[in-house]
Amino acid sequence: MTSAKNKTQITKCIVSFSHSKYDSRMAADNLSIAKAKNEIEAEKNGISHLILRSRDDEIDRLKFLFLIHGIPVMCYALGNLLCSSLKEIVVVGSDEVRQVMDRFLQTVGTCGKNIQFVKEDDRQLNLVHTLSLGREKLAFAVDELVLFQPGDLPFLYDLEKVLGFQRNKNHDIILWLNSRQKMFPEFNKKPDSEFVKRNYHYRILNDNERDLHDLKEPNLYPINFSRIESDIIDYLHSSRKDGKIIDAGVKMSLKNPIRIFKTLPYLVDHFFRFSSQVQQIRPGDKYQFGMSRKNFHKSISNLLNIPVTTTLHDDPSFVSDVDALEDWEDFESLTHFADNQGGLEKIHPFGKELIKFRETDMPFLKEEIPMYQNFPTYLNRIYKTLGMDYEPFESNGNYISPNANAPEVAQAYHWYQKKCAEKTTL
Repeated sequence: MTSAKNKTQITKCIVSFSHSKYDSRMAADNLSIAKAKNEIEAEKNGISHLILRSRDDEIDRLKFLFLIHGIPVMCYALGNLLCSSLKEIVVVGSDEVRQVMDRFLQTVGTCGKNIQFVKEDDRQLNLVHTLSLGREKLAFAVDELVLFQPGDLPFLYDLEKVLGFQRNKNHDIILWLNSRQKMFPEFNKKPDSEFVKRNYHYRILNDNERDLHDLKEPNLYPINFSRIESDIIDYLHSSRKDGKIIDAGVKMSLKNPIRIFKTLPYLVDHFFRFSSQVQQIRPGDKYQFGMSRKNFHKSISNLLNIPVTTTLHDDPSFVSDVDALEDWEDFESLTHFADNQGGLEKIHPFGKELIKFRETDMPFLKEEIPMYQNFPTYLNRIYKTLGMDYEPFESNGNYISPNANAPEVAQAYHWYQKKCAEKTTL
């Protein structure tokens, strides 16, 4: 394995507004309902009725097009990138994504950035092909990292700590791991402080044998494409959810059996020590995969044949994606709360521009994109189909979710208000 000597600053990004499709609406809904049912029965912290696409939909149920406070999710994500120091952005998505993007950029501008669009390939909606489409639009050097992220992170606007991370220089993949203890340090004493509800399937021992963290998979990846094998990201990303990362390790081991011998010292230490260490700290703890951070770095770097590192961040916006109806509600409730406290600009640095886009362009997009013609009715129908016991909108379109006044909403507002104030004063 050769060492990395990359440029520290990342200036290029691929953002994906594309997602896989199930063969039928019935298959997609059955999976969504079954997952939520299992989580409810297991009394999980986070319940997820997944937002899934299917090939027989009359209206493409693409989560990036869903409206938060009347504004597409993808526009929040684009606003985050426009606020950053990035110079080149490649957007991958559908024809409707292109329609929204063009209107958005015409109204708010590009902030001096070079923004290109590439249409998703409906025949190959897997991550490897999506990344390949994005890469074809970029020219990058052998010592350059590119940021890849999905476009369902509407409030991840503090990107500079990722783009200028000092360890970018010496690593070809950086995993920004979502640590429950870092993001919500008081969740045991003050449950309402954990305003993003997620299930944490992984465990990691950080810098010492008592520093145990509950982890959720990363949502963005700085990558050196010139030094990484094309299928590695697909293994890591597609196997990352619900504790299935070990599947990725098995696949890579079978493909590169020689490398597994380099990882053996770290795996042996892991198998003989990790479980007992966890039980000493937290007796009875159940998890699907775990490792000491040191062993993980050494084993995964040898397995992938490139230097890999992780960082445990403290920013809830990194874990707060829009995969499910419950996630959408979190943001819809947050933005309605903010509307009564001074407006979206209090919690999002691109808030004024987002509102301007809503007022200027959404009336036209409602005529052009079927999902927007009557979004409240469309969403109510999805809630009913997935067996939810309430609807989020009244017949006249007012947001009335029973979760709108949950204490976590106020917690989220105050956290983002502080974060936004720090961002806008820089």
